[in-house]
Amino acid sequence: MIRFSAQDKARITAAIHAAEKNTSGEFVAVVTRASDHYLLLPLLWSAILALLFPGACLLAGASVSWVHLYQIQLLIFIILAVVLLSVPGLHLRLIPRHVKHAHASRLAQAQFYAQGVQLTPHHSGVLFFVSLAERYVEIVADKGIHEKLGEAHWQGIIDKFVTQVRRGKVVDGFVDAIGVCGAAMAEHYPPDPADTSQLSDGLIEL
Repeated sequence: MIRFSAQDKARITAAIHAAEKNTSGEFVAVVTRASDHYLLLPLLWSAILALLFPGACLLAGASVSWVHLYQIQLLIFIILAVVLLSVPGLHLRLIPRHVKHAHASRLAQAQFYAQGVQLTPHHSGVLFFVSLAERYVEIVADKGIHEKLGEAHWQGIIDKFVTQVRRGKVVDGFVDAIGVCGAAMAEHYPPDPADTSQLSDGLIEL
């Protein structure tokens, strides 16, 4: 799993400071190891496979008493559950991508409000969110920003961010996305001398 050094965090902070000099927009960077523990599905798979064991015994013609059958089922469930939940990343492979992305997106939206990004005076706050386990990226912008930048430009920023994160270049992804977004917003949200940064300028790790 990626770990962020003091130098990595300093690069992201510097990128935010540089971007905010050219626009009244305010930027927040958030990263999380995973957007959920995803405990339910591994336990469900363990239970299903354990429940299928008696049927496999019948098909194989094995003669097993119901007491032993129950004991073996319980053992299968425990072993599978322990293996799936204890091996890092293994149980995530059982989770459908759309489920992981839905959980990550909900967390990104929640962080937009939890970090107060919606409270900027010019409604020009942007949250850059990465969930490492899901290799998921989302840029959550305050009302009107997406439309002003245009769909193609906005999607281009996101696509490049996603590509860098999937290559393991998470810090580069943050730095580039913040820089490009800041430059694009400068035209529509020029600097306000009276404006002071109200949001965190450092990388927020959940």
